[in-house]
Amino acid sequence: MTGKGFPYAVTEESLRKWMRMPAKMKLEWLEEINEFIWGYAPEKNKKIMARFRKGDI
Repeated sequence: MTGKGFPYAVTEESLRKWMRMPAKMKLEWLEEINEFIWGYAPEKNKKIMARFRKGDI
């Protein structure tokens, strides 16, 4: 490991629970997380994300 980020583990039961969750709930969760991250991301990061979405990088 390079010392960046953080390690984490996911149990098999957690994965199975996620697999049983309806697609609509997964998408709603994803939208909520995206709004949260976007709301707290530094402006520099938002610019990078926008460039990535446009296909510039």
